[in-house]
Amino acid sequence: MCEGFVLCALAFVLLAAASHRFHRDAGATSPAQRRWLRGLGAALILVALLRAGTAIDGERWVRLLVCASLAAVMVVLTLSVCARAVLYPLRRLLTRRSWASTRARDPEGLVAARG
Repeated sequence: MCEGFVLCALAFVLLAAASHRFHRDAGATSPAQRRWLRGLGAALILVALLRAGTAIDGERWVRLLVCASLAAVMVVLTLSVCARAVLYPLRRLLTRRSWASTRARDPEGLVAARG
């Protein structure tokens, strides 16, 4: 159940990053990035369902719902306290590619900026 909790929490953070309220804090400025985050979050919830540890019956659904509800409460509480800190690793991941591409285009500007 611990891995289900972690997978659901990560999925809810990704889904929150794709939401209208938190997408700028997460660095997901384009609609394609938000669709990618939603799809990855849904895939993680599906993985949590498949990895629940029992046969596909009522017990698996109960375990998934317990893990998902506990993870949802934890994610909502942490996002309400400090959303930028929770979404910072995702922001670094999403904005790293754009920084690397600008560095490749203008290496003199980067050297001048560093001093």
